Amino acid sequence: MRRVVRAALVCAFAGFAGAAPAQQPKIEQPKTGGTLIFATGTDVQTLDPQFVTDVPTARIVANIHETLVRADENGEIKPCLALSWATSDDRLTWTFRLRQGVRFHDGTPFNAAAVKATFDRLRDAATGSPRRSALAAIADVRIIDDFTIALVTAEPFAPLLAQLSAYNLAIMSPAQLQQAGVKYREQPAGTGPFRLKSWQPGERITLVRNDDYWGDKPKLDAVETRVVPEDSARVLQLLSGEADVIASVPTVMLKRLEGSSAVQVIRKTGFRTIYVGLNNAIAPFNDRRVREAVAHAIDVTGLQRGVLSGVGELGGGFESPVIGGAKAFPPRAYDPAKAKQLLAQAGLPNGFATSFYVPTGRYLMDRQLGEAIQAQLSDVGIKARIESPEWGALTAIIEQKKAPMFLMGKGSPTGDLDFTLTLTAMSNGRMNAFALSDPELDRLILAQREALEPEQRRALLARAQDLIFEAVPAVVLFYEDQLFATRSNVHGLAVYPNEFVDFSGAWKG
Repeated sequence: MRRVVRAALVCAFAGFAGAAPAQQPKIEQPKTGGTLIFATGTDVQTLDPQFVTDVPTARIVANIHETLVRADENGEIKPCLALSWATSDDRLTWTFRLRQGVRFHDGTPFNAAAVKATFDRLRDAATGSPRRSALAAIADVRIIDDFTIALVTAEPFAPLLAQLSAYNLAIMSPAQLQQAGVKYREQPAGTGPFRLKSWQPGERITLVRNDDYWGDKPKLDAVETRVVPEDSARVLQLLSGEADVIASVPTVMLKRLEGSSAVQVIRKTGFRTIYVGLNNAIAPFNDRRVREAVAHAIDVTGLQRGVLSGVGELGGGFESPVIGGAKAFPPRAYDPAKAKQLLAQAGLPNGFATSFYVPTGRYLMDRQLGEAIQAQLSDVGIKARIESPEWGALTAIIEQKKAPMFLMGKGSPTGDLDFTLTLTAMSNGRMNAFALSDPELDRLILAQREALEPEQRRALLARAQDLIFEAVPAVVLFYEDQLFATRSNVHGLAVYPNEFVDFSGAWKG
């Protein structure tokens, strides 16, 4: 075997690309204790890592659980629950040496059996995980000894380490899985720096410090996440001191917050693409000309300058350019005349009516974006009726491919293109809400997995992105800047490029 050794280090979260904390005044003696109040726009959907499909949920789940490896700010894989790893000469067997002395929140020991139980559960079709494809390349999981495990692939799999850093592959207590069954979603037991104290769905979830954590223990006693869908309400709570940290700062409030000595704004480039999805299986979006007409009817530059106050980066490609291997595409031109021409060619000279599903409080200015897009589409004869159910119901409708048109975002937990392309662009992808189906695209996505030569893999990924752009399954609006704000007495909070928030080093002065 060719041994690949990594120095051991502490990881705070499973599957997070690293990032430096927001700049804070230098204070020599951090304080311990206290509860940090975090206001966010949408509720947690589950505490079972294998069923997480949205970032607000993942932020909580990854405080509780950890993965075998993690990625740092440069995308380099670092140890977490695995200390080191080796690959066989044929690149089919990956052997991991595991960290000893770690316990789950229920007191049971972490070991190779826990890794196998977790991965076997995800691989089992009966589990019903929407992220089962994350381990599709694994043919076998073998226990070598209590603290050594081997993952065997049928073919060489280039993105394996990146895949293992994803929050969906976080390790869970086998004892708790057996005891709780499907209720694990409410009764989790991971190895992370925080453990669950309470969860009132739709209102708040409280995590408390794991005093038995194997690494550096959190300074906070607890983190309470509150569900506050309205942007303005979150800002008011921050300004009044009712909240310590808020997510998705509305762009119209940026100047006011940046001018306040009571708060600090955190603005970081992220991996997320915000787009209008178009369901290829629902008429009239099954006609490419109609999808292209929608693209030309939306003024993305006007949306960015107006609704977003200049925040975010424009581009036409489905993948954020911050992600390695992402190919740059220009936005499709705003051209209402061409949009009308395309609609006429598709037999819709008078336009058409459709439902447009839009979230509230999940993304930057999401409801406002939806209303502005509704007005722009109306100018070319497309009557888009906005539907805005609560987040869980909205995502269920979209994932079941029942939404003809929808405003959504696509991030990346790993920073590797394979993860989201497999989920969103393959014909059988569990998050392919566009009903996009292209055999050549499927072939390219599968081929890049086996391409161990970086240049060959990049070429395959580039061609795959070309096909997606040509198919117009979505209209890319912008690549999202992450906007958080904290009270000025909050220190040590870290925001990562994949949108996760690291509370483990945070403290309140």
